[in-house]
Amino acid sequence: MLNSAQRILHAPPSANFTDRVYYAWFLGTSVCLAVRPHRVEHAWLLVGINLVACLLISGLQHLALRSVVWQFLHDWYPLPAFIVCFEEVSRLSFLFRDGWQDHYLLAFEAKLFATPPTVWLGQHGSPWITELVEAGYFSYFVLTMIVGGRFYATKHFRAFRQVIDATVFSYLLCYLFFLAFPTEGPAHTLAGLHNFPIPGGGPFHWMVRLIQKNAGVHGNAFPSVHVAGATVALFFAWRYAPKLGAVLTPLVILLCVGAVYDRYHYVSDVVAGAGFGLVPAWMVSRGWVGTRWKADLPGSEPAHSRVSSAERYTQTP
Repeated sequence: MLNSAQRILHAPPSANFTDRVYYAWFLGTSVCLAVRPHRVEHAWLLVGINLVACLLISGLQHLALRSVVWQFLHDWYPLPAFIVCFEEVSRLSFLFRDGWQDHYLLAFEAKLFATPPTVWLGQHGSPWITELVEAGYFSYFVLTMIVGGRFYATKHFRAFRQVIDATVFSYLLCYLFFLAFPTEGPAHTLAGLHNFPIPGGGPFHWMVRLIQKNAGVHGNAFPSVHVAGATVALFFAWRYAPKLGAVLTPLVILLCVGAVYDRYHYVSDVVAGAGFGLVPAWMVSRGWVGTRWKADLPGSEPAHSRVSSAERYTQTP
């Protein structure tokens, strides 16, 4: 027993899949910024932030095996990291491209819709519709915490790790697409047609507006990261906790509608976001990418069984 405890407490730390993805993102963007600093305002400040982020992740990685508190912080640090990366990538929109690429999406959707969906939804909006879709849109900010937290609280750590790994992987793919295909969204490109306010006044409408006012960014529209993250959470909720998945499904549908209703996204953004969430979630669930567990090796327990707290530290690269 003592030898087992010592092995857990003093084993050399190894980076899990999420750690490696963040190292790759922060170091990769730092190299790009160092090569093209003239393309981004305050480029060297962003490089400094990236390096500090890497140091913090490394610190949490090394401290994770020492106590439950440090393990908890290492497990959940991706939540604030999402915000840091999302804010940063919005400042990198023109790192490689010289302008917004929305005209491609506008031309495509013009072939599908006689009236832009953001305009049509606004023309048929009402305060109660606004509040309903805003409730769905607001759910994005807690979906990962709800699904991941449910698995964490019940010690279903493998399911929790899959949620986090797939979410981080999904976001990384979105970030890379933002760099290759920067778009600013219909709130900017179709502003002339949005000559009427969104009816509102309820608490969810107020909360979403408050968040967007203080943490919203210009850009990062295609694909929708919000839809991608919600899709990942919903995928694993249905996989491991179907009753929870059934409860969350209406919220995710409302989120998708709200993303267009609020003029943040084109319909194309929403559809692409669902794909950018579904494919990484499926890949992680299949074990093609993500943190490998000793329990996943041949001859071990089935994939849907729970992983004990001790087995968490026997994950393999």
